[in-house]
Amino acid sequence: MDQERRRLLKWLATGIGLSTFYTMAMSAGATRRGDFTVVVIGGGFAGATFARTLKRLDPEVRIVLVEPNPQYHSCPLGAEFLVGKRSEQSLKFNYQRLVESGIEVVYDHAISINPQTQQVYTRTGHIFGYDRCVVATGIGFRHHTIAGYEPADEQLFPHAWGGGEQLRLLNRQLMEMRDGATVLIAAPQDDYRCPPGPYERASLIAQYLQNHKPKSQVIVLDAKPRFAKQAQFEQAWTQLYDYGSEDSVIRWIGAREGGTVRALDREGRRLLTDSGPVAGDVINIIPAQRADNFAHRNGLAADHGWCPVNTQTLESLQVPGVHVIGDAAYAEKLPKSAFAATCQARVCALAIHHMRRGLPLLKPYYMNVCYSLCGDDYGISVFLDYRHDAVTNIIEVETLRITPLEAVREDHSREARSAYSMFESMVKEAFG
Repeated sequence: MDQERRRLLKWLATGIGLSTFYTMAMSAGATRRGDFTVVVIGGGFAGATFARTLKRLDPEVRIVLVEPNPQYHSCPLGAEFLVGKRSEQSLKFNYQRLVESGIEVVYDHAISINPQTQQVYTRTGHIFGYDRCVVATGIGFRHHTIAGYEPADEQLFPHAWGGGEQLRLLNRQLMEMRDGATVLIAAPQDDYRCPPGPYERASLIAQYLQNHKPKSQVIVLDAKPRFAKQAQFEQAWTQLYDYGSEDSVIRWIGAREGGTVRALDREGRRLLTDSGPVAGDVINIIPAQRADNFAHRNGLAADHGWCPVNTQTLESLQVPGVHVIGDAAYAEKLPKSAFAATCQARVCALAIHHMRRGLPLLKPYYMNVCYSLCGDDYGISVFLDYRHDAVTNIIEVETLRITPLEAVREDHSREARSAYSMFESMVKEAFG
């Protein structure tokens, strides 16, 4: 695994071998002079990485990044903030480096795209023309899949599936709960952002309870029969939190055992599942997900809720001239992770760069890695390499490597360190 980690970190540092691709692109043809504008909507890991990558590939391109918030709140490592292991400030990043590189950052809400006139309209009345538009606006929630659960309920039963106030709210509830209380996590069906995320969250909450409120317990109610890296998580839970015993700090109830949440009993603070009602003092409902409202309003999403794209270029299959990257994109079989989002961002930047120059499109290379922290100095991971199938438009899994069950504690310690290294590399690539 050491060789794979070194390759991964080198890959992150160079942006999919960006220097190599840059040399290839520069030697393949002369730059087409003249105005060329790309409007990027959304400044998370996908949008920011795309903007910086394209600017490095072609400094003459005008890039306008439309983002409503002056600071980005990271979801990766947010579970550590929830349990008091890191500060909120360590998860907040601004756009100063993007501005310094010549990217125009506009703090505003994008409202609509007119593909006929190739214009983006914002809430404050700005109109930006574009040659290419890149949408990186992320996820929305399907509250209606749980009866009685409304958007307003997020203030009482936070999802905390994004940065900012929702994370702070769940953090406060965990810190203020009594010893002997029960924390419920409702995990949704696929597809959703960060497949292993609910189980990393459960792990770190279990550690917090074990250390500070040892009479308490966290219960995961799952709408799935199995989950990502399940054997590795359960091994960690057994070693760290007495999983499977009467003294276990953590329980997982899958769909086969009746764990699917069907309804919310707001007044009784209960989740109604296939196996009956379950009461909780702190209730973290992670709703089913889809592409966000902006994508739906602008015709980018299909009936399944996500935005189908050409996986060679990330151009929308619904709206020509508009590309969708990150969690909103339906790029089968690439999961919705921050790492996958940055990979899509680079593939898209290279594709637009080549389109602008009239060069043949490159065969895209996709890769994903997901680290999960299960406790102090204990990490697990999965690495995936993909093969792009131009005929089916599917990104097929070619190789999969997961933390072996025979791994020793030093291996898990190394995985945890690599998780932090990857986070720092992704942040540097996106925000400088």
